[in-house]
Amino acid sequence: IQTTIVGASAGSAGSKTLRLSGNVQADERLASSQVAHVPGRIEKLYVTFTGEQVSKGQKLADLYVPELITAQRELIEARKLIDVNPGLLTAARNKLRYWKIPDATISRIEEEGTIQETFTVFADESGIVTNKMVAVGDYVRQGEPLFALVNLSKVWVLFEAYEDDLARLKIGDRIEFTTPAIPNRTFNARITFIDPTIDPRTRTASLRTEVDNKQRLLKPEMLVYGSLLQNAGTNATLMVPQSAVLWTGPRSAVYVKLADASIPSFQFRE
Repeated sequence: IQTTIVGASAGSAGSKTLRLSGNVQADERLASSQVAHVPGRIEKLYVTFTGEQVSKGQKLADLYVPELITAQRELIEARKLIDVNPGLLTAARNKLRYWKIPDATISRIEEEGTIQETFTVFADESGIVTNKMVAVGDYVRQGEPLFALVNLSKVWVLFEAYEDDLARLKIGDRIEFTTPAIPNRTFNARITFIDPTIDPRTRTASLRTEVDNKQRLLKPEMLVYGSLLQNAGTNATLMVPQSAVLWTGPRSAVYVKLADASIPSFQFRE
């Protein structure tokens, strides 16, 4: 008796692995610019180089702000006239709040009655400094950027897929990937965006996945190699050798070997 194995075992003919390569990129949605909320001259920088980690609320720079000296004098005088014109004190406080001066600083100026010539710029967001745009002694205008920041707690992993493979890809597909920089570690991610355009030079489209990176293991521009395991689909046809089919007239049948039988046994199937 001659037998032939038909069908597909898991991970072989029943599925197809699509190999992909790509790299790690910062999540553009987590990028920010730290700006000066008041105009002035930079007296001191607490962050001095790119790549430095910044936490929200951290001191970034001290600015000498001559424009605020007049506003502080108005606040001190308005405090003295609170019984006569309380609205004047409110207006003086709001003027300083317009410059993003913290309420604690405003209260201290009122209580001590002293003029503060320098003000501290605090970080509005957490992240890594990717561009330092100022130096000590520079004069900055209100709203002028001081640092460019990016938060790497979540990153994008971008893969390149050839246009011939795009029909088999969809948002939500899971990709397993590795990087040579972190051996013996496999990461998982789902496709969240497929680029609607094709790069005319490489004939590929970009696939975007999002990965939590709280441990900062993945760094921008790291190379990654991924694989996407896809099912062949429910429309696949089971093929058997023509010589295995018994044509009985009204029916055609095959005999299938029983896998767990103690002696070689076969079952009739139409």
